[in-house]
Amino acid sequence: MYFSSLGNAIANDSALEIQTQGELNKLENKIVNKDDFLYPRGRYYGQVKPENLVFNANLQEFAQRVSYICNLETGGKLPPGEAYEQIKDLWKQLKRSKKELRIGEDPFQNDQGEVEG
Repeated sequence: MYFSSLGNAIANDSALEIQTQGELNKLENKIVNKDDFLYPRGRYYGQVKPENLVFNANLQEFAQRVSYICNLETGGKLPPGEAYEQIKDLWKQLKRSKKELRIGEDPFQNDQGEVEG
């Protein structure tokens, strides 16, 4: 609604164009990208290392998907057993990601668990 009246004002009055074009630019900057809306990401405040950033992204995706599954189950669109299985599969993926990225391990530890030095 607002955009159509704004567009008409821009087309009809050049003096008004300067003022409303600035307003339009402000609105365009506030419009949220669809992916940002559907898959919001929180800021990361932890220790900045590539593996931590990747795991944080995986963790946020896990949380978002669990939220969707819970909402579908709550709304009666997904049976409880299916919701459980989907969440269980997502949990296994997150655990595998943690293991592959070696999150929480001593970076100076070799594959046999001995500290190298």
